[in-house]
Amino acid sequence: MTAPEESRAWFPFGMGREDAHTRLFCLPFAGGGASNFLPWRARLAEAGIGVAPVQYPGHETRLGETPLHAWEDMLAALQETLAPLLDRPYALFGYSMGARLAFALAARLAAAGTPPVQLIVAAHLPPDLPSPALQAAGMDDESFKALLLQYGGIPVEMAREQGFWDLTLPVMRADFALAAAPLDAHAYAGAASAAYPIACYAGVDDAHAGTKEMAGWRRFTRAGFILREFAGDHFFLRSADVCPALNTDLALARSADLSSLVSA
Repeated sequence: MTAPEESRAWFPFGMGREDAHTRLFCLPFAGGGASNFLPWRARLAEAGIGVAPVQYPGHETRLGETPLHAWEDMLAALQETLAPLLDRPYALFGYSMGARLAFALAARLAAAGTPPVQLIVAAHLPPDLPSPALQAAGMDDESFKALLLQYGGIPVEMAREQGFWDLTLPVMRADFALAAAPLDAHAYAGAASAAYPIACYAGVDDAHAGTKEMAGWRRFTRAGFILREFAGDHFFLRSADVCPALNTDLALARSADLSSLVSA
């Protein structure tokens, strides 16, 4: 199944393997785009998983669009876009800001009768803790740049180019405002007792979302929970191989046999 015409902006790289038994919708970090997840596609296709990376307005292939600043706008648009694509089991993977978004989106989709087989969150604190993005509120451009560089992930040569910042700062401002905003109370309440399992991926050297804090995601599911550690900092996504873990976790979630993965 290919994405309907109205979904192509959100999924510019398509759904991945068309005969996939499970779709993995990937929600990027602040400032990030769908292309970050394309390296997973061939690896996970072998296991029958279709990698479908989401493109936010204002990012990569959608640079000409205005970024979204409000959760309700983002969640409503994503729910409408995903609705015709949930014709088979699916999971949500969210990285950093994307984890917070995936959490709320999973709750909305579950409330509509189409829950994911699994929610996979990476590099973000549990949603009942203050969002790290709050620290950016009121920062001038130079302070905000310094904060972004602390997260890593921006090549030194790019950080020296004013043109890069001219393009990047408006998008990052919008994403940080989105990440700092309170979640919808209804979605939050629904997710607090989710019936789907949660897998939590943490970088061992992540100063913004450490393993100890990320273990708190356990509070948001009454199904299976797994916490995995990967070598790297906040952007371990770019250096660690997470595909074996994704394959294992999704296979166990589909079989509803998470007993071997539940943390002590």
